[in-house]
Amino acid sequence: MGIVLAPVRKLRASLGSDRIIEYDAPAGCLVVNPAGVDSSLAWSATRENAVVSISPAALSELAAHEFDLTDVELQPPAFGTVDLWALNIAQRFTAELTGKAPPNELYLDSLLPVFGVHLLRTYTSRKRQVASPKGGLSSDGARRVREYLNENFTRKVLVTELASVAGISPNHFIVRFARTFGMPPHRYLINLRLDLAERLLVDGEFAIAEVAYLAGFSDQSHLAATMKKYRGRTPTKAGYASVRN
Repeated sequence: MGIVLAPVRKLRASLGSDRIIEYDAPAGCLVVNPAGVDSSLAWSATRENAVVSISPAALSELAAHEFDLTDVELQPPAFGTVDLWALNIAQRFTAELTGKAPPNELYLDSLLPVFGVHLLRTYTSRKRQVASPKGGLSSDGARRVREYLNENFTRKVLVTELASVAGISPNHFIVRFARTFGMPPHRYLINLRLDLAERLLVDGEFAIAEVAYLAGFSDQSHLAATMKKYRGRTPTKAGYASVRN
């Protein structure tokens, strides 16, 4: 899927044939290119777009999980079609990948199944709406996920493994987790890391760079930026009197 992030004029494109179509593409313009279908795209000015790729196997698995479908066929929209929902998700991907701090892998991983479900609901030949889960995680599922995160929060954690621990599908997991814990999984993970970092800073046994590493941040600046964003203070200005710099 290609999503136009800024308007561009006179795109020349083809999909599945030799016929070239020229059109102006506003922000949010979406192109869906199924696997194995030949396509071409040409432009004469600088363009800004995002490309999201989902393998056929992953898309089929998502269709089976979410819609109980074993045979789905993508139906690409006409060139020039604007999909504001897809634009919103593409902007979230772009902001996370281009920000100053290293991208949050759990957050990015959670966006992919959401995008995939939108693709299946909107651009497939067979669509069957399913109700969103109304409740949160079961008590046992919540306990298992909480224990798993408490043991693994300093490393990269994927939505798929958390969903497996809870025993539900990845897309339903994101919604149910938020309803159970009051926040999405990536924010919960950040809170665990920041809680540990603050405890270590108060203890004063480690330098800030060491605290960042032990708490799961890529470096000292990543810790500082995250703490400033979510706690309103930095490691050097948070009143940790005994911290070594």
